[in-house]
Amino acid sequence: MITEDLYQSLLRDLESAIKFENKGEMNRSRVIARQVAGKAIRILFTQLHLDTQQSRTPYQYLIEIQNYPDLVTPIQDEITALTTRVNTDFSFPANLNLVNATQNILLFVKEFKK
Repeated sequence: MITEDLYQSLLRDLESAIKFENKGEMNRSRVIARQVAGKAIRILFTQLHLDTQQSRTPYQYLIEIQNYPDLVTPIQDEITALTTRVNTDFSFPANLNLVNATQNILLFVKEFKK
């Protein structure tokens, strides 16, 4: 379970993504949303003792959590959205809302019980 203080801190970080999204700076918004979601997944890995000594980026945590499909069933769509690569013109192949996906992941991690 994530502490309330840490949860609020991650929400404040996510607010930056929302601000960039509102300005039309979708690339920056996506990067921040992925970072926040990856940090939340890192907390989940630590809680479940799945973390290794190997250093990972927040995005790598999003990739790695896909190796535990039973664990992330409730947030599988959000993980898929956050790990979807952009097209060569930096657009998404689908209409994905990464801020909402990240909010759902934060709630999942916050409420997760072993």
